[in-house]
Amino acid sequence: MFKKLVWFLILIYLINMPVASAALSSEPTVEAPSALLFELKRGQILYAKNPDEKLHIAAASKLMTAYIALEKLDLNTMVTASKEAVNAEGALLELTVGEKYTAESLIYASMLSNANDATIALAEAVGGTVEDFVKLMNDYAASLDMINTVFVNPTGAYDENQYTTASDLAKLIRHAITTNQNFEKVFSSQAKPWFDENKTLVLTNLNDMFWSYDGVDGGKVDYNDPKYQTVITTVSRDQQRLVCILLDAPAETMYTDTIKLFEFGFNNFRRGPLVYKGQPLDNITVEGHEVTLIAGSDVYYTYPVGDNYIQEIHYDLVEDNMKLPLYKNTLMGTVKFTLTDGTVITVDLFPDREILPELTSFEKAKKRLMEYSEILYIIIGLCIVEILLLLSKIIKFTYNKITSHKGRR
Repeated sequence: MFKKLVWFLILIYLINMPVASAALSSEPTVEAPSALLFELKRGQILYAKNPDEKLHIAAASKLMTAYIALEKLDLNTMVTASKEAVNAEGALLELTVGEKYTAESLIYASMLSNANDATIALAEAVGGTVEDFVKLMNDYAASLDMINTVFVNPTGAYDENQYTTASDLAKLIRHAITTNQNFEKVFSSQAKPWFDENKTLVLTNLNDMFWSYDGVDGGKVDYNDPKYQTVITTVSRDQQRLVCILLDAPAETMYTDTIKLFEFGFNNFRRGPLVYKGQPLDNITVEGHEVTLIAGSDVYYTYPVGDNYIQEIHYDLVEDNMKLPLYKNTLMGTVKFTLTDGTVITVDLFPDREILPELTSFEKAKKRLMEYSEILYIIIGLCIVEILLLLSKIIKFTYNKITSHKGRR
């Protein structure tokens, strides 16, 4: 416990010591009523403006529809266009009623170009009806803990009862990108050709960041009112992938504000090691033996330049494992690092060496014999020979006795 206290005091000192480079540059001002900048891998929030404000965001419906379709449908599934899909408000593709189109093509059309006819066709293919698909959308939202989101339609068409927040959108985007490779592929696409019997189109991603900023590897733009748009962008740089969300941003500033947030994030935050694999983190005593607990793997996190960002450290040891024998893969517990932004990172702890119980004389002899198996085989062979010789003598002795007894008769 003393060493834990020392570690904790050192870290608190490092956190609070004055460092000239530790201060973040002033946070940028953006025009969007709600905005969020976060690191994709752990979801650490680097910038937030009204992240829990409920807004009517069309992009949320398209993102959820695409994600569910990719989860439920094979990309080569043929989807039949219904009259409702063909005549949907915001139809773009001029689909033909009764014609079949691949789910993959419809997903790209919905995500890249906001084709509502494609979106309705996908909803019907998965849910049977649009109404049943909307129920599925809300079930998925609940499973992702999107507590401030309600879906009413798959296209994102304005409805007073349909809303989401930047925080909830971040949960959906992070989950979809990190768990579904096909979603990541669609989200990162700049353009995709559309073919049917009558025409060929190039479906182009509406997010202009792809062509104006280095490192862009994902994006989505959608809106109900073209004056106020939602722009979602991901950028990878310096071993970091950041995600920027602007909701209902003025069209004239949405890209410049997106760039402001990315510059703020990449200039002020770094990705680095929290602990290294094998790094000593604690010392304990197990049945009289001193044991060093080490990290089981390298763990990385995002932190402000000049600041380790650690607010609290908490050890949670597994009491049932505090006994011999100890093996290097015995989980001894965890240490939880709570960062200043509230992120909790858990690191598994393992013993740095194996400790086995003291062997009895018989166990030592057995172990020695097992280590030198050739000696064991020789001993077994000699024992068999001795047994055979003994049996031979017994048989011979018995035979002589019987013969002698008969002779006396």
